Amino acid sequence: MKPLSHLWILSFFLFQSCVIFQATKVPSNNLKSALETKSTKSPKIVFLGDSITHGRVSYDYVAAIAKHPNLVNYQVINEGINSRLTVQILEQLDPLKELKPDIVFLLIGTNDLKATLSPDEYNRYANLWKLKEPVTEESFVTNLTKVIQTIKKDTKAKLIVFSPPVLGEDPESIPFQRSKRFAELTKEVVTKEKAIYKPLHETLSKGLETSNIKIRKPYIQSTWGMYWTILKYYSTTATWDDLGESNGYYYLTDAIHLNERGGKILELMALEEILPGEK
Repeated sequence: MKPLSHLWILSFFLFQSCVIFQATKVPSNNLKSALETKSTKSPKIVFLGDSITHGRVSYDYVAAIAKHPNLVNYQVINEGINSRLTVQILEQLDPLKELKPDIVFLLIGTNDLKATLSPDEYNRYANLWKLKEPVTEESFVTNLTKVIQTIKKDTKAKLIVFSPPVLGEDPESIPFQRSKRFAELTKEVVTKEKAIYKPLHETLSKGLETSNIKIRKPYIQSTWGMYWTILKYYSTTATWDDLGESNGYYYLTDAIHLNERGGKILELMALEEILPGEK
């Protein structure tokens, strides 16, 4: 094998390792850490979700909230895990019950809806999580209902549920329409179960309608595009907004995750519930 080929392979593995390390680094303020440290800070606020909450591959809205000057004595916990579906949330609620949180924010659904887009998308999640059942609208509704019911039954927490964000920014594309459908389903479940609903998808959609962007890029499955965006963030001075713009998005970084412009909307929605009446 030629030396240049060796160098290319080495570069590939270094690139992949760097991206995986940065993308999967566990938040230091996760649920496990909170239970182990037995902090006396109160109230306890848990953000439960997937990579958008994890904040390693997009704007970290949980970290921004934790730095709010009026939340110095609050315990802010980031229990976001990359690639989670509703079924993983449902299967991993015991630590949440043990913590006895005062407020729980739930943002989930993007991976469920992505898993319904194509066999390739589903197979990625099936291999990652050893899924035994298909992912469908019905399974999403069933799991989300059980998650909300369990949190309400087994904790005294105020529960706030966000609709999943847009998937891509072309409103005519199938992925965007699927994200809209899953937002509608989320609203139906949350309303039925009498939790608090926050219209993230609807707010982002309205913002896209009133923005001046001329080209609306759709979501297209591209793991390498996502990896490349992550690597550029951690190896350059580019912001998430810079990277989103360079990729052709207004609220997103890579057609899935939120840049700072989109993340700030999520952040402000959460603060409305944590600090009602404050601006």
